[in-house]
Amino acid sequence: MGGGVRLAKRNNLLMILLLLLPVIHVVQAQGGAVLIQTDSFSLADGETVQDANVSATLVLHEGMGASANVSILLLVESMEGEVVSNRTQQVPELSAHETLNLTVTFVGLPYGHSVLNATLVGEVGADNTTHAATVSVSVQRLRPLAVSLGGTGSVVAEGVDVNGDATGNLTLRDGDRLAVAFPVINNGDVNWTGGATLDLVNGEQHETVVVSNLSVLAAASTVVEVAPAMMIGEGLVNWWVNLTGELGAEPGTHTLNGSWTVAPPPLPLLNGEMSSDAGSVQAGEVMTISLYVWNNGSVAFQGGLACSNVDGELFNSSSLNLAPGASQNWSFTTSAKPMVVSCAPYSGRLDSSSAMPVTLSIDMPSAVFESAGSSVPSLAGGPWHKGDVVSANMLLRNTGSLDGRVRLTLTAGATQSHGEWVALDEGAAGEIFASLQFLNDGQQTLSWSLESDDGLVFGEASGNLTVTVRPQQSISVAIVGVEETSEDGVQFAVHLNLDEGVERTVLLQVGYEAGGASVFLQENNLQLQGGLHVFTFAFGEVDADQIVAQVAPVNWLVGPGPLATSASLPDSNTQFWVEFGATTDPIRPVQGDETQIDLTFQQSGPFLDAQGDLWVTDAYGTRLAKVTSPSWNGGSQASLTVNIVWPKGSNVGLQATWQIDGQLVSSEATYVSGEVVVESSNDLPIGAIVLGLALGGAAVLLLRLQGQRGSASTKRTPFAAASTAPPTKVASNEKREVSCPECDRRLRVPVSYAGTVGCPDCSHKFAVEAQAAPAPSSTSTSDSDDDDEVVEVQEEAEPTPAEKVEVSCPKCAQTLRIPGTYAGSVRCPACTHVFKSHEGVR
Repeated sequence: MGGGVRLAKRNNLLMILLLLLPVIHVVQAQGGAVLIQTDSFSLADGETVQDANVSATLVLHEGMGASANVSILLLVESMEGEVVSNRTQQVPELSAHETLNLTVTFVGLPYGHSVLNATLVGEVGADNTTHAATVSVSVQRLRPLAVSLGGTGSVVAEGVDVNGDATGNLTLRDGDRLAVAFPVINNGDVNWTGGATLDLVNGEQHETVVVSNLSVLAAASTVVEVAPAMMIGEGLVNWWVNLTGELGAEPGTHTLNGSWTVAPPPLPLLNGEMSSDAGSVQAGEVMTISLYVWNNGSVAFQGGLACSNVDGELFNSSSLNLAPGASQNWSFTTSAKPMVVSCAPYSGRLDSSSAMPVTLSIDMPSAVFESAGSSVPSLAGGPWHKGDVVSANMLLRNTGSLDGRVRLTLTAGATQSHGEWVALDEGAAGEIFASLQFLNDGQQTLSWSLESDDGLVFGEASGNLTVTVRPQQSISVAIVGVEETSEDGVQFAVHLNLDEGVERTVLLQVGYEAGGASVFLQENNLQLQGGLHVFTFAFGEVDADQIVAQVAPVNWLVGPGPLATSASLPDSNTQFWVEFGATTDPIRPVQGDETQIDLTFQQSGPFLDAQGDLWVTDAYGTRLAKVTSPSWNGGSQASLTVNIVWPKGSNVGLQATWQIDGQLVSSEATYVSGEVVVESSNDLPIGAIVLGLALGGAAVLLLRLQGQRGSASTKRTPFAAASTAPPTKVASNEKREVSCPECDRRLRVPVSYAGTVGCPDCSHKFAVEAQAAPAPSSTSTSDSDDDDEVVEVQEEAEPTPAEKVEVSCPKCAQTLRIPGTYAGSVRCPACTHVFKSHEGVR
């Protein structure tokens, strides 16, 4: 019908044009005829457009061989034939047989479908199969993007289980998971792609679900389904839905919010009854308690049941699985006394109508214990250090009608200690005790409780006390001032230094070591306060290798540190030695690092305030440093830090050569080098530190053992620099100067000496010949030449140094290196165990 109306209107328009033709023909004098090439119209039938104004192209032909004037009437009509807009577009005059390409514009297209007509007016020809005076197409103007959510009620949620299957409940229930659905509607003629977010808040829970790549076709809708991971609880679930992405300029609902109510889940409904045979037993005897539980709910109960008294004493704990309508019986025994027993389920939720927990009050004649003084225990033994024992006591009175017993229990962390049971007659009072060792330091919570298996505790039965526990006390032992005279024998002092804290009892043992065995001549139990304590001893004449002292704690836990020490007996000559520190700074240097090494200088025997040069070399003989030994400042030990550039090698051996008082003293140590860092790491080289300490300690011990062996075999002969043969001193007051051919050092030797001279600077040996000696004088060389330089002269023969071998300590397996020919005693630096060299595991 719409087409008929449109055709009628078109015919009416043509009739009007025919009536106007006489007038137009009067104007037209040339007589041309113009038509539109029908297939040149650029708009196709059914085409879609976006804008209200649409342009198109077409081709005009003059077919009569004469010039012609025309215009184009452009109409926009609805599908029902109603004219929406019309306009006339002028056309330039066409000459004979001219073809004209023309662009026309239709204006005011409405949304939806409409018909576009282009009609020639003027000198127009007759239609044929390829040309016509009018062209017409239907087009669709697309509505813009208009995406929207539905109403609040369109956002729905359904309860599902962990597998996503519907629970079948009519409402959301506690413990459910959610399946949420909401529609997205596209009212436009443009396809939409975007996203949506769903926010859920349920109590303390908050979850956001993001939906991406959501597509809705033009003039269509889709339902979005999401499955949050949240397990909902009773109360409200508040929700927010938001569309994201390009939403267009058209108005619409892009955000919704609301809430759902979550009901309780179906729950078991438990009830119970409890009874006992308390009426037929006496306090302290075995009493039986019975319990009966049944389930009146619609779902099964799966959990457990525990029974205890109000003091926390647990009587029974077992699993409980009750189907709807099922029941179960229990019975358990305990020591009879007045109490309140309570039984309650656990690991399962119950309906609020459940009659749980079940309680039973038991009354009977018994002992009743209550405080007869302080309501909390008194503590003794403080202040406390880690490892100390705290003692607690409390005075109680039995005010009940029967005799009974009670005890005190202490707990600190994972440590628990029960005191002895104390029996109290009716009306009697007594003191209960308990003690506990503190295994940690710092602020400690000490819990206490009173326990009775046949009586009632009245008043406070438990509580907590805060106790400050200090770190462990340590004690150090040192032997100082060892002297030996022909008149008084061996005399020395032992220094004991106890850390600040409480007074402690220690056992001090002092004696000597001879032939690898320790002989303790004195043992003393000493009561020490914090600080330094000095004890002097005199042994008289003893044939010993060294003095030993050791200390042991008496009934207390001592802190870390060595508890034994030893000291060599003094020599008639001053002995010097130097030792490397156990570690370097940095601990594991690499080649080229600026490195600090610690050196300790010591002397024994007659004190000499002497200094000398020291060279540090590596295993290849390369000199790394030359320093002067430090001042003694009146002591027998001094230390010095030497800076060197770390040489190459994964295990670097260092040697210190010290020239002092005409002697050459040397020491060796081996350190483990680090590795070039390729990747950053925060791990400390613990293994390398331990290995370096072990190697350094072994080297130091080896050198000291060599010195002790040499001292014992030569009866305290000074160390030789490069030979074990004793130096030969030539008794002559007259001396002469000679030059070292290697380093040109000026040396003074006796005039009458003939033999080999060792240069103290470069260790080069060279021969000298004797000269005529002057007549001896009554004054000794040592008296007249105290300030002259003493030069050691040596025999030609140079013994080969003994090859070193490795032995293991029998006690701790520490590896030591000692000379292969050494047959004396060895002290392990790790555990201080003393053993014969042949006892070590090679």
